[in-house]
Amino acid sequence: MQFNPKNFCRITDESRPPFKIRTADHTTLILVKASGDAMYGRTRSDKDDIIADFNADADLLLWAWTGQFRTDIFLLKQDDIKHYYA
Repeated sequence: MQFNPKNFCRITDESRPPFKIRTADHTTLILVKASGDAMYGRTRSDKDDIIADFNADADLLLWAWTGQFRTDIFLLKQDDIKHYYA
């Protein structure tokens, strides 16, 4: 499956989270596999399962960060996982 994500946020110096994605229980990870399977997780163990199943070359990994007035959806890459996950 070829993904064409549009209008998703990317983590930048200005949008860098002040916490680690794994331990932010108020945020959600969403994984869409190249096979079409999809899963989401908010707990630390669910997020760990998603990260373990994520293939950066084929899958789409999204992170929903809910704020007081809006929810931003970030498109994550492998480098984001290294820096902001655990």
